[in-house]
Amino acid sequence: MDISLERVSEGQLISLKNLFVLAAYDLTEFNNTDIGEDGLFQVTFNFMDWYSDPNYHMYFIRSDRALAGFVIIKRLEEEKLYYLNHFFILRKYRAMKIGQQAAFMTFDSFKGHWRVSEFDWNIPAQIFWKKVVSRYTSKQFIETRRKDNKGPAQEFTNHVG
Repeated sequence: MDISLERVSEGQLISLKNLFVLAAYDLTEFNNTDIGEDGLFQVTFNFMDWYSDPNYHMYFIRSDRALAGFVIIKRLEEEKLYYLNHFFILRKYRAMKIGQQAAFMTFDSFKGHWRVSEFDWNIPAQIFWKKVVSRYTSKQFIETRRKDNKGPAQEFTNHVG
């Protein structure tokens, strides 16, 4: 399986928004949100703002050229770190290690200090990220709480680049 990251272009922002709707749907299993009366999940992010902001890096995750998910990285200049802001793998591609491969590729893309965080209510994400970060760093990471105290966070420094 050929896994790749593809930078999201301006013309692909609608595809990214559509994937966000699927991610929002997946999370209802854990966060108890409801859909709108229009039958859709409300995605209130302004993707064009992210696209225009040089601190955001948005990528599609592809498996054999097919869309398999997305990753959004935010550079937090004030903290001098890269923050894994959003990460989503379509259900079809889970349990195939595509998420782990895409995460490793993401971390390898930027040298420096990283933070990944999860919400307390998202136990599967906590399990996934602790395992992935542990494997990526050979267990050389620290775990703290999110700044908003809503879940755990893993921090590490890589030297790739």
